Amino acid sequence: MSIGERICTLRKERNISQAQLAKILDVSRQAVSKWENDLCAPDTIKLIQLADILNTEVEFLATGNKPIYQSPPIVVNMVEKVDQVKVVEKVVEKPAIRRVERVKYVRNPVEFLLLGVGCFIVGLILGLVF
Repeated sequence: MSIGERICTLRKERNISQAQLAKILDVSRQAVSKWENDLCAPDTIKLIQLADILNTEVEFLATGNKPIYQSPPIVVNMVEKVDQVKVVEKVVEKPAIRRVERVKYVRNPVEFLLLGVGCFIVGLILGLVF
């Protein structure tokens, strides 16, 4: 059984037309027809969406093999209560902290005033010229 036959069979079991399936998947009806006639195959994202719509597994659509899920065995470990107390001593060394020196640069406020006035004058000149 091919991927197209599986899509067609599952679509018919769900009573969905090709046009309805195409609208849900946001593809053309012709694309769905090509998938079912094995002229091309759906891309990965459409295959995942198809599996969700047709309520099946991607593995079954792609290969025809139904996945076998095995639940892991339940393991119960019996823990014995022990009345012993284990003392652990841990020595932690503190990292050396270096002294951080900060340098404060002090600018003369007159420099900022002159810079501001200079930029203002340049702006006026450029505004008048252009």
